[in-house]
Amino acid sequence: MKNYISKIKTIYLFTVVAIMLLIATIFLYSKFEYTKQNIVKTNLGGQISYTNDITNKLEKNIIKSIKNNNLFDTLENDIKLREKIEEKLSLFITTRYRYVYIVDKVSSSDNQFRVLLDGTQNNDDKSEFLELFTPLNTKIWNKSYEYNQNEFFEHKEGMNLWMTFLNPIEINGKVVGLMVIDFALEDHKYIVKNLVDLDETFKYVVIFFIIIFFLYIWFSYFDLQREKEKENIQKQLQILNKSLESKIEDELKKSRKKDKQLLQQSRLAQMGEMISMIAHQWRQPLAAISSASLAINFKAQRENLNNEIAINLSSKIIGYSKHLSSTIDDFRNFFKTNKEKQLTSFEEIINGAFNIIEDSLLSKNIKIEKEIVDEYNFESYPNELKQVVLNLIKNAEDVLLEKDIEDPFIKIKIYKNNLECILEVSDNAGGIPLNIIDKIFDPYFSTKIKKDGTGLGLYMSKTIIEDHCSGKLEVINNKNGAIFKIVLFK
Repeated sequence: MKNYISKIKTIYLFTVVAIMLLIATIFLYSKFEYTKQNIVKTNLGGQISYTNDITNKLEKNIIKSIKNNNLFDTLENDIKLREKIEEKLSLFITTRYRYVYIVDKVSSSDNQFRVLLDGTQNNDDKSEFLELFTPLNTKIWNKSYEYNQNEFFEHKEGMNLWMTFLNPIEINGKVVGLMVIDFALEDHKYIVKNLVDLDETFKYVVIFFIIIFFLYIWFSYFDLQREKEKENIQKQLQILNKSLESKIEDELKKSRKKDKQLLQQSRLAQMGEMISMIAHQWRQPLAAISSASLAINFKAQRENLNNEIAINLSSKIIGYSKHLSSTIDDFRNFFKTNKEKQLTSFEEIINGAFNIIEDSLLSKNIKIEKEIVDEYNFESYPNELKQVVLNLIKNAEDVLLEKDIEDPFIKIKIYKNNLECILEVSDNAGGIPLNIIDKIFDPYFSTKIKKDGTGLGLYMSKTIIEDHCSGKLEVINNKNGAIFKIVLFK
C-alpha cells in the first residue's frame, strides 16, 4: 500500500508539470501566431508605405513641371522634360522596384492605356512614348483611374511574386494619369514562407505535446492499475507464502519421517545380510573350536593328553575365540550411528568393510583387487561410508554370482583429482542395462526381486553420500562391468 500511495504522489506531481508545460506550449503558440501576423503586416505595410512616399514625391515634381495643367500635351511637346522626368523616375529603379512608369487612359477604349513616361533603364524592356497596352486586372486600373484612389494588387510573373501600386495623378480635381510602380515581393514571400514553415513546426510540436500528454495520462492510469494489482498480488503472495511455509514444514516432517523409515528398513535388510555374514564367518571358527575341544576330550579319555598337546589345542581355541570377538566388534561398530564427523580415509573405510565381507568373497572364489593411487585423510562419518562401501561390494558379489561370471573379481581404486577424494568399486559382471541405469538409485527399485531385494540399498547409499556427506555417488559402465564412484570433497 505504501508503494501504491507513493506512486500516486509521483504521478500527480508529473501530471501537474505536464499540464503546465502543455499550457505554456499552447500560450507560446498563440503568441507566435499573433507575432507572425504582425510581422507579415509590418513587412508588407512597410513596403506599401515606402512606395506611397515615392509616388507622392514624384507626383509633386511632375505636377510642378506640367504646363497648362495638361499632362499629355506638355509631355508630347516637351521631349527634354520627358527625358528629365524619366531620369528622375529611373532613380527609384532597383532590384525590388523594377518598373516605375506613368500612363493615361485612351478615351476611345475602356481597357487600353498608353505609356507617357517610363523610368526603365534597360532599353529592351522600356516602353515607347504613347505605346498602347492592355493591363491585367483592367477593372482595378479603371477603378483607380475613375475614382481617383490608390490601388494595390498582387500578380505573378513566372515564379516571381510582384505587387503593383496604382497612384492617380490629379490636377485641378481631375485624374490625368496613373503613376504605376511594380515592386517585388520576394523578400516578403521568403519571410512569409519561413513563418509558415515555423508555424507548421510549431503546430507539430503542440500536437506532439498534446499526444505525449494524453499518452502519459493513459499509461499513468494503467500504471496505477498495475501497481494496485501488484499490491493485491503481493498481499495474496504473503498469505500464500505463510500457507506454503506451513505446508512445506509439514511435508519436510513427513519426508524426514519417511527417510527414517527407509533408513530403518535399509538397516533391517542390512542386518539380515550381516547375520548371514556372521553365520558364515563364525561357522569355520566354531567348527575349529568344536574340533579342538573334541580332541582334548578324546585324548584326555585315552590319557594321551600331555602338556604340549593341551597348550597347542587351547592356543587354537583362544585364537578362534579372539577371531569371533573381533568379528562381533566389527559388526557392532558397523551399526553405530556417528553423531560427529571424524578424521578418516578411504583405505580405512575399505579395510573395515573387508574385515566383514572378505571371507565371504574368498569362499565364493571372487578375486579382490586393490589399487591405491593417492590417499588423503578427510572428515566424514566412517560407519555410514562403510555401510555404502559394503553395500556396493555386496551388490557386485550378488551380480557376479547371479551371472555365474568366469574368473570374477571386484576392484577397489582410490585416487584424488584436485580437491576430490575418489573411491571406485567396479566388477566384471558386464555392466548395468542402459534401460535401467537411470533408475537404480530410485527407492524400492530392485533387480533382486527373486532374492527378496528391498530396493533401498542404493537409494540409501546415495542419500548418505550426497545428503549426509555432501559428496556425489555416480555410476557408469565400462567394457568389463559397472563402476560406482564415490566422490568426497576435501
